[in-house]
Amino acid sequence: MTIGEWIDGSGRTVPSVLRRSLNAQGPVSAETLLRAAERKASIAGAGAARSRAAAFSLLGADAYITYACLWTVRNAGRSHDLKGMTARVAGAPWQE
Repeated sequence: MTIGEWIDGSGRTVPSVLRRSLNAQGPVSAETLLRAAERKASIAGAGAARSRAAAFSLLGADAYITYACLWTVRNAGRSHDLKGMTARVAGAPWQE
C-alpha cells in the first residue's frame, strides 16, 4: 500500500488543500512517513519563514509525524518504537 492510499484510507478526512501537499511516494511504513516529514520540514526551513508554502510544508511535516505514530500503533503496537520515533524527531537536523 502506498503512503497516499494509506492516508486516504485512514478514516480521517484531510482538508483538500493539505492533502494535495501530502504527496510523498512509496510504500507506507513508519520510516517512509518519517522521511517524508523530514523532507517537508527541510523545505519549510529553506523557504521564507512567514510564507504560505513554508506553513504548508510545516503542517505537512507535522501530519507525516502524526501518521507515522498512528501507523506504528496500528501495525507494530510497541511503545519502544514510538519512543524511538520521538527521539528521532526531537533530534532532527531541521532544529535550530
